[in-house]
Amino acid sequence: MTLPQLTFKKKERLCLKKQVGQLFEAGKALMAYPVRVQYLLVDAVDDAPCKILFSVPKKRFKRAVKRNLIRRKIKEAWRLHKHLLYPHVPEGKQLLIALVYLDKTLLPYQSVLKGVLKAINKLTETMAEAPEPHENEEPHA
Repeated sequence: MTLPQLTFKKKERLCLKKQVGQLFEAGKALMAYPVRVQYLLVDAVDDAPCKILFSVPKKRFKRAVKRNLIRRKIKEAWRLHKHLLYPHVPEGKQLLIALVYLDKTLLPYQSVLKGVLKAINKLTETMAEAPEPHENEEPHA
């Protein structure tokens, strides 16, 4: 039994403006309090099964120190549990994800962890329900 890779590398980060724009325009959303998850399944650009970005609105937390603290908590929860989602992403596809923090207060790590785990479970269910299109099937007019 191999241990899951508990790292968060550059190739797993969602950085391209084009992909971020595509995610927020065409993506679907779901709630996993205290985070909102925006996701979109696209054709794979590289070998990372998921590309993710973390956001804490400046409107809710004026001080960058608090925004960074929350972002670090979300990143850590994702880094330790992303291996639960990776096997469910279809081969040749890539999942673009944005985790947006919603609460107006600074929550402890355990609350953030519960939210991230709930988000991963909901995304796993969504990936299981999504029918994979067959390559030789033509779309109906």
